[in-house]
Amino acid sequence: MTVPNWKAERYLLGELPKSEMATLKATERENGNFCQQLEELKASNEELLARYPYVAKMKIVRHRFKWHIPLSACAALLICVTATLTVLNNGNDHIQNVIAMNEDGTRVKGIKTGLEIWRKTGDSAEKLENYSEVKAGDLLQMRYVAEKKCYGVILSMDGNGVLTIHLSGNNGKAAELEAGRTVSLEKGYELDNAPKHETFYLFTADKEFELSNVAENLLHGKLPKNLQTAQITLKKSD
Repeated sequence: MTVPNWKAERYLLGELPKSEMATLKATERENGNFCQQLEELKASNEELLARYPYVAKMKIVRHRFKWHIPLSACAALLICVTATLTVLNNGNDHIQNVIAMNEDGTRVKGIKTGLEIWRKTGDSAEKLENYSEVKAGDLLQMRYVAEKKCYGVILSMDGNGVLTIHLSGNNGKAAELEAGRTVSLEKGYELDNAPKHETFYLFTADKEFELSNVAENLLHGKLPKNLQTAQITLKKSD
């Protein structure tokens, strides 16, 4: 029996329906591979808590698979700002006319900092628009575009209020972002069965900033001040 990581995480948190908890409890007793999977998840969570001690009150969901989205002939369009991005620029609507490099080396004009979410579909992938419908088990990959040198973090929050860190720097600070090109995060993300929606955030600033401030604001239902924000919300289907 193969148990998805998101379900194993929910099992460890005791958040599955009683019938599923009972089934997985029996599996844990009888299946050595599942026991090893649980131990690895526990170790991973402990490692993350050690790295970010201030998130002790947050539920931690780790993602463990890797995949890369192949670029199509329409690559020049993939990092343009379209309806797929909801970019909040602290009231500044000015778009700098910069020259950018896509992952295949193509150059694109007129981009600004933003976030993309892709869903794996067999051997290919599709770019998700804001408020696209998704479901548990979908495999997602995040991409960011930075118009200039800056620092940033990528997080998401699901309908249960679970906050997941997808990109950050060392010592609980923002990561230095690569400028002028589309950058895919190395690790993908498997959606779990949290209800209603999951919102993904890219926060950026010219100077390095603390991840803890961002997390605290999101956990209290607020966006952090003095940071540029790009966000995409995906609706969860039953």
